[in-house]
Amino acid sequence: MTRSAFLVFWKPMFDIICKSLGDKMRMKKKRKFNMNTMYISVLIIVTSVLCTTIYIYKAYPNSRISVILRPIFEEKTDVILDAGHGGYDSGSQYHGIYEKDVALALTLDVGKILEEKGVKVAYTRNSDYVFWPSDESKDLKERVTYINKSNASYLISIHTNASEQKQGEGFEIWADTQNKTSFLLAKKISSNVESISFIKQRGIKHTSTLYMIRYSDIPSILIEAGFLESENDRNYLLNEKKRFLLAKKIADGIVDKLNEDAE
Repeated sequence: MTRSAFLVFWKPMFDIICKSLGDKMRMKKKRKFNMNTMYISVLIIVTSVLCTTIYIYKAYPNSRISVILRPIFEEKTDVILDAGHGGYDSGSQYHGIYEKDVALALTLDVGKILEEKGVKVAYTRNSDYVFWPSDESKDLKERVTYINKSNASYLISIHTNASEQKQGEGFEIWADTQNKTSFLLAKKISSNVESISFIKQRGIKHTSTLYMIRYSDIPSILIEAGFLESENDRNYLLNEKKRFLLAKKIADGIVDKLNEDAE
């Protein structure tokens, strides 16, 4: 719920209550002002605002209000998972297969495994609904703002890849290799994924310019899980069992890094 929508919803109620209180104040000379009425009115306002805030926090976890309140209501988040693209932005595509859908499915698999291991996980999106504007530059800026307010230790952004020649294949991780923490996280994940025989390994690539990595305040990596144009990659990205195996290896790498941090 945006600030303007919030005001549109509540302003009429506030106006009615304030008018009622104002009328009572003007009548004070004629009769004693009933303080109990004022207390009840204030209580109604506070209770209504509190209930609405809690509802928004629970029902819309990606809203601005929820982002602001999360550090107050929740313990520190271990990992924030970002499913690439979403909503208006389908990302790359191949014969009706959209990156945003494949990335979301893999992200949710990773998140489920992490949560079962006791890792505290947050998501930039957990469906095709997105809270950011339908504009690429504003989209990334809003998403990074949310990430930086998430109180998370690590960001893992998950995508699928594409090439101009339509001949790409394999799994790779992008990270600022000059950032030791990000690089070690990438290495943990990469070494776990290497054990999957049917996935071609393209290694860890250095970047300091990708928007999500450059402007995130927390150690960040971007996973390119495979190429939709590759028959081999589609085979494991679209097959639930094989995709879940990949998700498990990614999650295992994340847990390995978190355990190392705890030592």
